[in-house]
Amino acid sequence: MEPTTTISRRSIAFGLALAIVCVVNAFIVVVKEKSAAVMDGMKKITGHHWTTHSLIVIVLFLGLGLLFSMARSGRGLEMTANRLIGTLVSSVALATMMIVGFYLFAD
Repeated sequence: MEPTTTISRRSIAFGLALAIVCVVNAFIVVVKEKSAAVMDGMKKITGHHWTTHSLIVIVLFLGLGLLFSMARSGRGLEMTANRLIGTLVSSVALATMMIVGFYLFAD
């Protein structure tokens, strides 16, 4: 049985946003490294591909966090602390495997 630890709706919302953005970040790394057209397009948007990459990640994080915190008519999502931690650890592990796997095997 899990202990009941109260987490604020914003902590849950932005924690889930972080989990999603970790994987999206890894996906962006792989896509832009494999596609010269994507890399060039990102360079044209802000002048440097890493600046565009960072902007996408930050905007997505803030947007998803706000969206998730407003879910269920403003009450936010419900989740235990252990589940949120497990979700974050899993997403970071997945993102790490994506990037490491890409550079080890596909690059």
